Amino acid sequence: MADEEQEPLWSGAWEEMTVPVPVAASLLCLSPHTVGHLVEGGHLVAEQRGNFRFVTLVSLFAYRRRHWSPERATRYNTTTLDQAAEHLAG
Repeated sequence: MADEEQEPLWSGAWEEMTVPVPVAASLLCLSPHTVGHLVEGGHLVAEQRGNFRFVTLVSLFAYRRRHWSPERATRYNTTTLDQAAEHLAG
């Protein structure tokens, strides 16, 4: 098995999972407007469905891994997680 290439953990279903821009913004501690600029600038991958944009989780986590800082982490709190959960629940 050592010679075989292993698929990344995010392959498969993870690659197709998306979240609405407001949820992506909450997870990144940014405004939805800023997330829109990141999508337009090619820093995040999103798909358009009707009038709404959905950011792929893979691009969101990749961006967060590259740009996360201790200062940003201090702003990331339970309230942000609660807001993200509300958006996901609809």
